[in-house]
Amino acid sequence: MKWHEVSIHTKESNEELLSGFLNTISKGVSIEHSLDILKQKIDNFDDKYRLDPKDYPESDIRIIVYFDETADIDSKLQEIEGFISSNEIDDEDNLFINRKEIDEEDWENEWKKYFHSFRVSDRFVIVPSWELEDYKFEAEDKLIKLDPGMAFGTGDHPTTSMCLRMVESTVEPHHKIIDVGTGSGILTIGAHLMGARDLKATDIDELSIKVARENFELNACVDDVVLETGDLLKSESGQYDIIIANILAHIIDEMIEDAYTHLNRGGSFIASGIITEKRDSIVDHMTRTGFSIEEILEDNGWVSIHARKA
Repeated sequence: MKWHEVSIHTKESNEELLSGFLNTISKGVSIEHSLDILKQKIDNFDDKYRLDPKDYPESDIRIIVYFDETADIDSKLQEIEGFISSNEIDDEDNLFINRKEIDEEDWENEWKKYFHSFRVSDRFVIVPSWELEDYKFEAEDKLIKLDPGMAFGTGDHPTTSMCLRMVESTVEPHHKIIDVGTGSGILTIGAHLMGARDLKATDIDELSIKVARENFELNACVDDVVLETGDLLKSESGQYDIIIANILAHIIDEMIEDAYTHLNRGGSFIASGIITEKRDSIVDHMTRTGFSIEEILEDNGWVSIHARKA
């Protein structure tokens, strides 16, 4: 399969607005920051990373979005350009859009240029399969072995890393858990590492199902996970102790009542993918439905919420 890659070079201040929109019209979005920005965000950066500057934008950020070969790419570009022209974009005159067509195999190899092992919480460490032999870890580390493939969710985006921190603090071995919109399967793997064995993972995208299954096999948890194609909780009949959904704010909003219905008493709803501007409306909807808010994490314009069924 071939893929259309559209890259947008722009100011970091535009990341939240553009990535939020692009996630609604594409198969996935990745963000590449210039090395100068990364050095500002990460302590002792030069001691931790040995990265090739050629693989990163010289300045600001590059937002990369993918469409499969069946997409009308000219129409998609018009949507993107229309969104940019109708919104307040910082330094719009210096925003540049490029496009190219790539093979799936070439796309997968692109990950290896910039996706490296890193610690995402006190105990979780993300390790791509091609670095397993070289990674030196502590005895208490819980390694999430990952090949993102064409599905998204690598742990480096704030929404995923905040979810993993909540998984680390919330999941117990006896919990029955469903991960809605599993993507690469990273959150289900995290729950399995915390001891949970009654797990279900769903996604509406068949490609994500394929990648998630491969990652479950890589992490020796495939026998403990029911993996299905599913549209949120619309056809779900089971009851759960924890429901996890790292998607987008308007989709989280759509599934709040269903999450409440399918949670056992005292169960947890871990919701992420919410931009800061949507936080209060999501929290209000949750509390009106009957949830109590246990924890809210915020990172770089993104919000994750742990809500409990009263």
